[in-house]
Amino acid sequence: MINPFVVIIPAAGSGSRYLSEKPKQYSLIKNKTVLEFSIEPFLDFSECLGICLSVSLEDDFWKSLTFINNPKIHFTEGGGTRLLSVKAGVEFWKKSSASYLNILVHDSSRPCLRSSDVRGMLEDFSKGHFDASVLGSPISDTLKKVSQNGLIEETADRSLFWRAFTPQLFTKEILERGFDSLEEGINFTDEAGMIEKISAKIRSYNGSSDNIKITYPEDMNLAKSILLSQGRL
Repeated sequence: MINPFVVIIPAAGSGSRYLSEKPKQYSLIKNKTVLEFSIEPFLDFSECLGICLSVSLEDDFWKSLTFINNPKIHFTEGGGTRLLSVKAGVEFWKKSSASYLNILVHDSSRPCLRSSDVRGMLEDFSKGHFDASVLGSPISDTLKKVSQNGLIEETADRSLFWRAFTPQLFTKEILERGFDSLEEGINFTDEAGMIEKISAKIRSYNGSSDNIKITYPEDMNLAKSILLSQGRL
């Protein structure tokens, strides 16, 4: 069983490391943007009541997206940080008439997410008693702690570490409580980090390692290869 959910896509970032005039989520893979590929898997679910994209006021690129007239797609003004953009999405859904139990947050530039991973994560979450779930995978590389001057100090026990992907899944109540408890000026690189601070019970769910995030221009060729292998190109 999958409980009804909504999705938030923080898409107000400029992607400074991508070194392009156009934000990376609008880069094309064949005839579709990275953002469109990132959103596609959620539209496979009847339990998905809607997707809210938090975009920048200076961003006009979203107006030309093919899915702009899809009744499940909504837009709201994002913030200056990822966390503030997600918060804007939370506020959007709070004001809506949608009756949902859970909220999924997904990166706008993570186009290789598999629908099967989303389904498995949602079904697993409905069986447990968790506040949140993070899609990820165990680290297979050796981890080294390196000093500021570039010297290796020690080797970490990699069995204790996972790579965290998105989507990250939260109950409606825990994500709202996380933002209510957030102190001004404090920032986190993901929403799970925020709710860790309020002692939430967070599940790790093992997903496909090819769920990459586009960060640098060279990541585009890898994403194309993955999407081709998935039969999505």
